[in-house]
Amino acid sequence: MKFYFDIKDDFFTAVDEDGVDLPGPEAAEKEAIAMATSIARDVASAKGAQVLITVRNEKHPLLELSVTVARKTLT
Repeated sequence: MKFYFDIKDDFFTAVDEDGVDLPGPEAAEKEAIAMATSIARDVASAKGAQVLITVRNEKHPLLELSVTVARKTLT
């Protein structure tokens, strides 16, 4: 099955035009989690706060995954 991963964070938006062939929805969810955590590291270092990944097939959205990064400096 082909899945598309649209990415949005505080600084960037990308619509996946190519997609990725994966065995099924569970594999797509795992891929979205891996992507979101990787992007969240970059967003946090740039003082951003949120990553949103929408997983869809050719017809409609299947899953939205949101990661919010909160940082508090303790003195």
